[in-house]
Amino acid sequence: MPKTPTEKIEFDLYKGKCKVCFYPNSHRYTVNGKATSGSVTSILGMYDKSGALIPWAVELAVNFLRDKHIKGDDFSENDFLDAEEQHTIKKAEAANAGTEVHDWIEEYVKGEKPEIPNSKEAQIGVNAFLDWVDDNKIKFISSERAVYSRKHDFIGKMDIEAKVNGKLCLIDIKTSNGIYNTYNMQTAAYVKADEEERGIKYQGRWIIRLAKETEKEYKTRMAKKNENRVRKGKDAIDYPPYQVFETKFLDETAGNLERDFEAFLACKTLHGYEKLTGYYSSLK
Repeated sequence: MPKTPTEKIEFDLYKGKCKVCFYPNSHRYTVNGKATSGSVTSILGMYDKSGALIPWAVELAVNFLRDKHIKGDDFSENDFLDAEEQHTIKKAEAANAGTEVHDWIEEYVKGEKPEIPNSKEAQIGVNAFLDWVDDNKIKFISSERAVYSRKHDFIGKMDIEAKVNGKLCLIDIKTSNGIYNTYNMQTAAYVKADEEERGIKYQGRWIIRLAKETEKEYKTRMAKKNENRVRKGKDAIDYPPYQVFETKFLDETAGNLERDFEAFLACKTLHGYEKLTGYYSSLK
């Protein structure tokens, strides 16, 4: 059933002192009737990722047109428009696979018995997650729980709270091609907000990265990257081997949490500046 613009989910934080409303249709939160300064993910949207995203988008467009050329197809104006949209299409496909995996894990953590997803990308992620659970002593405590910082006025939803080999940890599930430093900032924000509200102390943060492509798809993608490099007169690269599943413990070194949270707060300052000035928003 489609969500209506007024649909909302209400709950309390800070022992009833914070009345939270979440609007699923717009992914918007209010606390005590007022909009927050931003969600964790929207705040991290200020972090510049164009250095990697722009070449990726250009590469997708070039590969789309090159494949048509190799097949001997004629080009139409619509083909160039389709090439322009390849990055949007790929991003939507990745988001769908990631949503499937997240939804399945959420049900599993809650003690339900969800059916294995139909898509091969989601199956890869789910099976890898189950292997990790089997290899470690995991006691799940909560999942998809909203956390809010009254001190800094940001809100977000953490993936999993669990005891991992006896230590209280936050676990964040990602379906991506790598582990990026924005994940450090995101998880630090969640931990700090939850510690602020409940007076608890986390002992670590885990990132679990689940592949959203098969080994064959990965190798094909890397081969095309090297073909493009060679065409530009560059040397081919020995890319890392395919990994269906990857974990990273973010707190091996003392002080990482504070470092990552400071970086998040810097992004929050820029996010607030953008909302205040509205310069870039006016260009959209």
